[in-house]
Amino acid sequence: MKTLAFIIALVIMAFGAGVILVPSCFEWLAKQAMASSVLYVIAAIRVAFGLVLISVASVSRAPKTIRLLGYLFLVAGVATAVMDLVAIDRVRSMVEWWLQQGTGVFRLAGIVGLGLGGFIAYACTPARRAS
Repeated sequence: MKTLAFIIALVIMAFGAGVILVPSCFEWLAKQAMASSVLYVIAAIRVAFGLVLISVASVSRAPKTIRLLGYLFLVAGVATAVMDLVAIDRVRSMVEWWLQQGTGVFRLAGIVGLGLGGFIAYACTPARRAS
């Protein structure tokens, strides 16, 4: 499981780097994510990653922080699913507002994603095998 958390952290880092380098792709992706079925997939991914982080927290380098991040991902996933059920128009207006802010905000979000993924990768680095 720790290796899975590490791989997911690398994906988060790659996504953050992609947003920094090509923010226009993030705009396109945000617009595509407004479909109801896509929001459920995003919610499921967040919940799954939250559960992975919670399960590996005790064997990580920063157990309290990883457990907290796991719960935050879990809550974000549930909130995404609930928002899709009861307030999809609100979600769309928030995304439209976000898109109007410009590429500087996207790049800042990418930096946050890169840092978050980097921290999780550091904390969940798999143990090296003895030769």
